[in-house]
Amino acid sequence: MNTRQIKLKQKIARSRGVAESEAYFGYRFHDPAPFGESAQALMREVPPSFGSCVMLSCAWASYLKDHFSTPAIVVAGDLKISGARIFKYKEKLPEPSGTGKIVQKSWGGHCWIEVNGYLGDLSIFRTAYSISGRSILKDYILDRFGPGRGALLSPVEDLPDGMQYIPQYVLKDAQVDMFTASLGYQLEHGI
Repeated sequence: MNTRQIKLKQKIARSRGVAESEAYFGYRFHDPAPFGESAQALMREVPPSFGSCVMLSCAWASYLKDHFSTPAIVVAGDLKISGARIFKYKEKLPEPSGTGKIVQKSWGGHCWIEVNGYLGDLSIFRTAYSISGRSILKDYILDRFGPGRGALLSPVEDLPDGMQYIPQYVLKDAQVDMFTASLGYQLEHGI
């Protein structure tokens, strides 16, 4: 187990419990097709927008769990591109309060999913392509991947040079469910 995996295992245990951390690292999948199928299904349903990483990641993890019994986790953290910190995790995302109160606050981090050494990001291309003008993120994405890409799915150790996902926190089930429901509500009401 490398240093990143050890830290991730600790973050899962802290957020979701030791048993779930052990189960996550014990899971092995043999067919990556569910990732592509689920990514395409979600991207057909959700219109592109800037900064929708939390809801897209939660919806993707939920879809993988519900349709393929794949224990993907939603990870929040930092994203560095060519050494520059593009998204900086400063605090945990809100948890459901049970009051039905809407929480509105800005959040500067980034979210993605991970399972079995793979990292998946449905929002990185959409976010980069929606930036008007030049930016480190947009320039990097266009240079490395080109236009019109949909989902990033890669073994963590095979991410392109200069692209670094730094896990800081693993979302709990209640958070994943809340953000998945929020995305469903937005889609249903055209928000």
